[in-house]
Amino acid sequence: NLKYWIEPKEVPSCLLSHLGIVRIDYFECEDQEFHMIKYILRNGKVLKRMEIYSKCYGIDLEKKSEALKRISLFPRGSVECELAFH
Repeated sequence: NLKYWIEPKEVPSCLLSHLGIVRIDYFECEDQEFHMIKYILRNGKVLKRMEIYSKCYGIDLEKKSEALKRISLFPRGSVECELAFH
């Protein structure tokens, strides 16, 4: 499996004005996942909620807690955005 994240040169208009909820499944605490989440949180101007579901296996509670702390510190384009980590 090839896993990578390339930040777009321009922010898509849907991210700026329409995207309200983002759900990420099978989160594995990979660097590129953190970069993508940071980008969405920073540029999601009307984002109301981001839900992140880690893989049921392979991520221990300590690693999940560290990931949540890291993501919670990312700047947000929407002050209304709630973060849920499962």
